[in-house]
Amino acid sequence: MQRNRIILAILWLLSVAGISFYGGPVSYGLFTVLTLIPVISLLYLLLVFMRFKMYQEFTSPGIVCNHPVPFYFTLQNEDLFAFSGVRVTFHSDFSHIDGLSDRTEYELLPHSRIKKETNLLCHYRGEYEVGIRSVVLQDFFRLFRLTYQNREPLKAIVKPDIIVLDQLENLDMDSVSDRPAPHSARSLDSTIRSYIPGDDIRRIHWKQTARLGQLCVRNMTGEEKAGIGMILNTRKISEDPAVYLPSENRILETAIALTLFFKNKNIPVDLYWQEHEKPKQLCVDSADAFSGFYDAMSALSFDTDLSEEPFYEDLILHQHLYQKQLLILITPDINEEAAVFAQKVTDNDCDLMICHISDEEKKDLPFEKSTITVRSIPTSGDLGKYL
Repeated sequence: MQRNRIILAILWLLSVAGISFYGGPVSYGLFTVLTLIPVISLLYLLLVFMRFKMYQEFTSPGIVCNHPVPFYFTLQNEDLFAFSGVRVTFHSDFSHIDGLSDRTEYELLPHSRIKKETNLLCHYRGEYEVGIRSVVLQDFFRLFRLTYQNREPLKAIVKPDIIVLDQLENLDMDSVSDRPAPHSARSLDSTIRSYIPGDDIRRIHWKQTARLGQLCVRNMTGEEKAGIGMILNTRKISEDPAVYLPSENRILETAIALTLFFKNKNIPVDLYWQEHEKPKQLCVDSADAFSGFYDAMSALSFDTDLSEEPFYEDLILHQHLYQKQLLILITPDINEEAAVFAQKVTDNDCDLMICHISDEEKKDLPFEKSTITVRSIPTSGDLGKYL
């Protein structure tokens, strides 16, 4: 394009010189033609801009990230003149169009159309624009280029991927399902006995203690309860989609993969998270429950204004949390609030695994790593390699 402009400018200057030194109809005619060429080219581009038609669509009722869906777009010319040098660019930050390049130029003859059918692949869960980002138009002489954003953007609502895990590294499933539950996992009996050093102070029967003048506790009886407790940190880490989309997608992928893994082992999972500053809880112990859980995760909203401290404090007060055989915290940040929560649950003899979703490994942990399992999970790559 730059070369063509330079050539046109040189020819125009030569025509001016011809008029100045020689004159005559040939020199004036050449000058007129060279002067009108850029004007005509600009008018042509404006006309193509107003008359050009484009359609795009993906033919699938639902999109799951990393699963291709049929996609097509059509370029159409309904006029009596040709459209030259039409090029389309695609959204490539969060999605991919198979087999099509942004550099391909199309020429549409009068009353013709070009239809391209391929696949659309979305990389992250969420709602964002896909398909054609902009259209680039050029004139016949390639002197000018007009780029404009797609006036009818195509938005996709993408669900998280369901990843099937074969096993969890360094986690003995027999020990998880058969391990004796913490003392708080048993139900309190009506019988009272004297306090023994090491008893949980929450079992102290204060009325009986006051009456007898010595510490008394309730006995623990009942069937041991098994299960997994999973906590999701749903605070949005950024307003930039390039930052928060990969992180949120990985958090949900991890939660879904772990929940499915335990469900297939007949181990119930209780999930806890915040949404619109309200605590949410869901038990997954069957195929139907998992389906409802997946729908909830697909529609889950993350929030930058979410406060983690009251959420963790509320969880700490839930006695049933300490009944779980294993607690799993999935979070994009191991901060002070998460450290306090981790200390509280480990003080109650609960095993804790933290899934740290981040592309930067956190080396200085605010607690003793030896007492807690921490797994650093990047926002891309094979999830099974990190779990």
